[in-house]
Amino acid sequence: MSQVINFDKLTNQNDDIFEVVIVAAKRAKQINSLRMAKNPLPTLGEEAEETFEETPEEEVFVDFENEEKPLTLSIQEIMDNKVNYRYSTPATAAQSHDDAAE
Repeated sequence: MSQVINFDKLTNQNDDIFEVVIVAAKRAKQINSLRMAKNPLPTLGEEAEETFEETPEEEVFVDFENEEKPLTLSIQEIMDNKVNYRYSTPATAAQSHDDAAE
């Protein structure tokens, strides 16, 4: 079920909505990666062939359609102030790169 999100709640931590969107997208990618690591999709090996003559073993499948979407979870975490983030400016990133080169 979709619900309307009040953007005032999203901008409580930061007034820049574009930055909040980037943080939400990166957090959603993390959530999705964690889900896929816990429940990988079934695959066949290079030499394995799919056969229908025998009954396959019972596998545990996660119903991803009924789970909360990663982006929805990340936006909810941002609104609940559970996500802390920081970023480096190009000047500090270049300085740390120069320090590492020495």
